[in-house]
Amino acid sequence: MAVGAEGPQTESTLLLNLPPTNQPGVYPRSLLTGDERVLFETRPSLVAMYWGRLTLLLLWALLFIGATIGVGLSGGGLTFLIVAGSILDAPVVILILLVIFLWHQTVYALTDRRVMRLSGLRRSTFVDAPYDQVQNLTLVPGFSGGIKFDATPPGAPSRLIVGRKFAKTVYWNALSDSPRVYTFVQQAFALHSQTAVEKGARLALIARLHEGRITCEYCRALVDIQQVNTSSPKCPRCGAPLVAPSA
Repeated sequence: MAVGAEGPQTESTLLLNLPPTNQPGVYPRSLLTGDERVLFETRPSLVAMYWGRLTLLLLWALLFIGATIGVGLSGGGLTFLIVAGSILDAPVVILILLVIFLWHQTVYALTDRRVMRLSGLRRSTFVDAPYDQVQNLTLVPGFSGGIKFDATPPGAPSRLIVGRKFAKTVYWNALSDSPRVYTFVQQAFALHSQTAVEKGARLALIARLHEGRITCEYCRALVDIQQVNTSSPKCPRCGAPLVAPSA
């Protein structure tokens, strides 16, 4: 995937430009594979993600508080005011705590291999996409916007037989300082592409250097085929019989 202008040439240089919204340690390391490294991790903005629900809950709480105070002032007494307020506002408090817990369970992460989103009450909703599968990055503007990683396979049908869309999108919504994070993500993708090209070039060079040679299965030495006695092919280093590599 092409991402535009030149960026950092090494991972250490890339990490010097980490966005301020990076929150080290929020992504569970138990979900990483092998020596996978986290480059950036964060949570969404609580207000940007749940502003609608929080506004309704706060208005609900204020409504009940106002009604309770009104009844108390009309002769209900202080005790009634406290008891009624506690009963009426308890569901609001519980729902607000639930919203905060859902926010806390939502985590975004970018590693040296893939992009991920973890969410849900038990963090059971997990979506990820390796760099090589991401076809497009989109910066979504707005208060609750963020970054969309489109990993829809090229040439995939728009719909399956069951009617579900054949698409995969990792969406970091309600992302704080999304333009800065978007730039960092672009640089990470560019570095990954550059590293992949360099690795491919090295492997091609090694393959060219090994042309006309065979690897001994015993001592792992590279043996020039022209120096081998074809009637009794043996490794000149360890004397073990040479076996032609399988196709």
